[in-house]
Order: sequence, then structure tokens, then C-alpha cells
Amino acid sequence: MSKMALLLGSISILIGLLLLLAPDSLAKIGEQTNRFYNIDGMVFRNRKIFGFLLMAAALFLAYLTL
Repeated sequence: MSKMALLLGSISILIGLLLLLAPDSLAKIGEQTNRFYNIDGMVFRNRKIFGFLLMAAALFLAYLTL
């Protein structure tokens, strides 16, 4: 379980950093992967909030694994 939490936390940090620092790159990735539903508009309108929340969740998951 702790390995899964560490993996999810790492992915969350990466996505959070991309939201904050390179939203255009994340948008391009999202265009290719969002075939079933599209929430990009909401996420990118509030990208700073989502970025910080994802990184906070990732840090919490990392804390739980240590």
C-alpha cells in the first residue's frame, strides 16, 4: 500500500508542477488523453488551485508513507 501511495504522490506532484509551471504542455497531453470526458476547461480556469491541491495531497501521501 505504501508503494502505491508513493507512486500516486509522485504523479500528483508532477501534475501539480505542470499545472503551475507549464500549463500549455499539460493541455497538449490532455487533448490526446481526454477522449471520454473533458474537464480541462474547469481545471485550467482554476489551475493554481488545482496545482496546489494536487501537490498538497501528494505531500500528505508522502508523509503517510514515511
